[in-house]
Amino acid sequence: METGFRQEVLNVMLAQILARHGVISAPEIILKAKPGMKRRMPDVLVSFLGLRLVIEGEVEDAPKAEVRALNSARQRVEEGLAHIGVAVVYPAFLRKIEKFDQVQMELEDCQLRVAIVDESGETGFSPANAEQLPEMLNNTFDKLLQEDVVNRAAAILDEAVEKVAPAFAAIPGFAQEAARILGIRALPIRKKPAKGEEEE
Repeated sequence: METGFRQEVLNVMLAQILARHGVISAPEIILKAKPGMKRRMPDVLVSFLGLRLVIEGEVEDAPKAEVRALNSARQRVEEGLAHIGVAVVYPAFLRKIEKFDQVQMELEDCQLRVAIVDESGETGFSPANAEQLPEMLNNTFDKLLQEDVVNRAAAILDEAVEKVAPAFAAIPGFAQEAARILGIRALPIRKKPAKGEEEE
């Protein structure tokens, strides 16, 4: 039977710690269960460098803690509720602490297991404390930023090609000259083997 603070309270505490370090905005937005859904405690949704970030945690003494935390974080990203999901597994000893202030102090320094989920994939769990978590989040942000730049450049290139393709197609001999300049050669025509002959 669970005793002490629930993981949802620990999620809020962790968000408050990150906010104090200036990593995220204060956790003001709470996601509540939709009508008809199984009743659950609210999730913590915060702003991180203009992106929505959700914290989903489990305590390590709960069955399949890593799987549950990661599945919840993944679901929030897949639903489009968050750009980044942080799956956290808290050490079990935090449950045994009765004082709120003491839990916050321990949470500042204790070793967590953390996995990050974003729109392009997810990391495995790795050990991290509250001081190391910002670096993990910044690395995720940089990766998303780079992917966004590449995607936008590809979209611009595709649009440009679509616009000029009809004009180039109307120029006699353009395709052949472009192929010559680019070193593109036509594939050799393969002869169809006669009956009884093996194909080369």
